Amino acid sequence: MRSVLLLFLFLAWPTLAIAQSAVHRAHDAAAAVTAHDHSTTEQAEEALHSGHGDAGLMPMEPLSQDPAQATHSGHVQPEAMPADHSGHGTMAPPAGNVPAVSAPEPEHVHPTPVAEASIGVTEKLGEFIAAEARFFDEDGKAVTMGEIVDKPTIVVPIYFSCPNVCAIIQSSLTAVLPDVKLEPGVDFQVVSVSFDDTDTPELAARQKRNYMAAMDFKYPENGWRFLTGEEADIRVLMDSLGFGFRREGKDFLHPVVIMAVSPKGKIVRYLYGTKPLAFDLTMAATEAGKEQIGLSVKRVLAYCFSYDPEGKRYAFNFMKITGTGILFILVVLLVSLMLAGRKKRTPRN
Repeated sequence: MRSVLLLFLFLAWPTLAIAQSAVHRAHDAAAAVTAHDHSTTEQAEEALHSGHGDAGLMPMEPLSQDPAQATHSGHVQPEAMPADHSGHGTMAPPAGNVPAVSAPEPEHVHPTPVAEASIGVTEKLGEFIAAEARFFDEDGKAVTMGEIVDKPTIVVPIYFSCPNVCAIIQSSLTAVLPDVKLEPGVDFQVVSVSFDDTDTPELAARQKRNYMAAMDFKYPENGWRFLTGEEADIRVLMDSLGFGFRREGKDFLHPVVIMAVSPKGKIVRYLYGTKPLAFDLTMAATEAGKEQIGLSVKRVLAYCFSYDPEGKRYAFNFMKITGTGILFILVVLLVSLMLAGRKKRTPRN
């Protein structure tokens, strides 16, 4: 038994060192984040108060007594108006013995910082899309999402003038949709929804013709729909999908993801990346038809990968995965040794 404990300590020592190092790194990272947040809060408070202080105490020039003299705005100063500003903020006393009534001073209101739209994906598996959101199809017909989503649907959030990933996603779909082992337009459908409110049904129709031509017009037209809409309806739908985006000039900052939605409008799966596979689309549409919620790939990726802000890319968490594997092996080994020790102690009949 002593040799078993020595062997266990020998194997566990590197893992404990790795875990201790990870704890220190996490502590340092948390301290850095706390310091950054504290600094950000101080900067925000300083910015909010930057327009106050002595602004209300600046001396005002006395009004001109000459009625012929005009201000920069072209208005003539009245002759009877006094130049004394000592009573600024109070009403002039009325005639007679009626006491003057002081006007209430205007309430000082601090401006509220406007929060920027978050960019990214908030998975809402099991929740329902905004069925009431209204859009226009490629023929210019007004439809709601509840009317469109009447079968398992692959929702593709894009915008038609996107020069990069949106075009790559749609081109990738033309390569894999013919290989999906389901009947398009019957067993499932694809719906590309533009989140650019300046896109028009005419542009959507042109996009549809281009992608149908890429598939030699052998793909049924009712198997792939193209929608455009107003900003309010776009926001409602994208918020219900957990799709965060923000306009930057003529372009947008947005994630790269498509969603599988059931005929009842339930979100059942998120598929990330610009090149979905035919197998993934088949499985997602099948799960949507059964109202079955799929695996959250985002959580798996978040555990296995971490974002590198300097390199602006995701890096594989080698230490985390290696440490998890070592701990798992040690637990299995320890359980095996304990079971083996119990078997040796069992008396023979």
